[in-house]
Amino acid sequence: MGREKTEECVMEIALFICETFHIEDNDVCNFITTDFSDEFMYVISKILVTPHQICGLLMKNDCGDFVDPLAEVWNMTIPGNQPAYIPKNVVPAGNPTLRALHLTDLHVDMFYTPGLEVQCDTPQCCRPQDMNVEIVENGAVKQAAGPWGSVGSCDTPYWLLTNMLQHIANTAGQLDYVMVSGDLVSHTVWAYTPETHAFMVKNLSDTIRSYFPTTPVYFAVGNHEGVPVDNIAPHFTPKKYHMDWLYKAMSDAWHGWIPEDQEKSLEYNGCYMKKIYDGLRLISLNNVYGDRINFWLYINQTDPDGTLQWLINQLQDAENAGDKVHIVAHIPGSDGEALEGYAINYYRIINRFTNTVVGQFFGHTHSEKFYMMYANPDDYKSTPNNVVYSAPSVTPYSDFFPAYRIYTIDGVHPGSTYQVIDYEEWYFNLTSNNANPTNVKWELLYQSANAEYGLKGQTPDEYNQMIERMKTDTTLFNKYFENHYRRSVYDGLEPCTSQQCRNGYICDARQFHQTNQLCTDLEGGMEKPKVTKKLYSARFVTKEKKRGKEECKI
Repeated sequence: MGREKTEECVMEIALFICETFHIEDNDVCNFITTDFSDEFMYVISKILVTPHQICGLLMKNDCGDFVDPLAEVWNMTIPGNQPAYIPKNVVPAGNPTLRALHLTDLHVDMFYTPGLEVQCDTPQCCRPQDMNVEIVENGAVKQAAGPWGSVGSCDTPYWLLTNMLQHIANTAGQLDYVMVSGDLVSHTVWAYTPETHAFMVKNLSDTIRSYFPTTPVYFAVGNHEGVPVDNIAPHFTPKKYHMDWLYKAMSDAWHGWIPEDQEKSLEYNGCYMKKIYDGLRLISLNNVYGDRINFWLYINQTDPDGTLQWLINQLQDAENAGDKVHIVAHIPGSDGEALEGYAINYYRIINRFTNTVVGQFFGHTHSEKFYMMYANPDDYKSTPNNVVYSAPSVTPYSDFFPAYRIYTIDGVHPGSTYQVIDYEEWYFNLTSNNANPTNVKWELLYQSANAEYGLKGQTPDEYNQMIERMKTDTTLFNKYFENHYRRSVYDGLEPCTSQQCRNGYICDARQFHQTNQLCTDLEGGMEKPKVTKKLYSARFVTKEKKRGKEECKI
């Protein structure tokens, strides 16, 4: 078999892997395996060594051994001498506070065009259709893209982003710092290139800087910063695949926000640490190295580029100094795109340094969520010791109104806990604002999370009790459910009224890694929450590839 035919056969196998492990919708698998065939060829050559293994993958139990490169679980060496647990109590009033803005999942689409189709048959709508696909023509526009954005498979217009930033600058008062937890670019994955990504990193960083010229901004790397999407190549791969171009673009764009002694770390693996106040450090962790769809990890998942060992070292230094730590990252460990090996090791690291880590700020889900962490990762009856915040997205993709969050944090004073005290949330009602496009407004979703959910404070115990109350208090649960979507009722979103549905959302809040052991008390069955933030709602029709007469032989 010639080289050209061999590569064609390998790409057939790559397509099969993409579909078999549900890495993406089948048509998106077609796109990725075509556009990024060189990367797939390299990965396939490393993980499928023999015809026996290939047969086991293709035929599962009918021949060979079934090979699942995503099933690996590995263990980090966690430092000993853990101090006795110090409970995170409600922060007393009367001390100085900090205010921190949290933005996530901007997903700005520079080609968003009002009037184009919202309900298109491509992964990304509300923009000119420039993919190499055969579009199914349906005649007139069924639903026109709104002037300020559209809920559905549509991303953030640039002018919506600047409107939000102007609103925050005008109304928020003093902001001490800003966190942006990843995903700057749109969902047009077929158009991803290093050049366009580097441009967007600089453009959007400069845009945020222009509205907050004296406020430090701390970014984390999102899965959509990868080219191909989700793919951040570790340094065990050939140099041509390395992400140096991305990390250097970030280092340049974030100059002045990142300490000079951290630029080397950022430019190596996308992680950095900064001592932002006396007694408080902020860590930006690139956890796309734990992304299930990062196909470089099929070769080796074990702590790619040493990010988790780096995290351990940073936390040990902070513990030794008596400092507290906030972590900004992108993908929650229980998300369907997270690898369990990475997620459970992260969980164990945080549990070891639970007295040091007092804030974790994530994104990726696009919904408003929180996650509990327990002293025993598989036992909800063990001590709740940390809360993970997953902030709402700026993008409306796919069921959500745009939103942002501002935390009030125990401030700089002797003995500060640097814990979150409360937070407020603002959203942009696309229905009403598109109907009155010359007089748009951002609205409070709620002024205080504590008041909204009946919490005494932002402590693990309070959130754990909230979970217990939601099991029987339908009024409380309905608030949480409505805020999850920022009151958007797009696409016939039905109320979550059944016990099975409620159990799904309650269980989700307990799971910060992928386990079934944390929800055994939930009676009546369980429906997992609707996965609204699928990367691409791929419903398009591709041109069928013509196959040659020669078959791929294994």
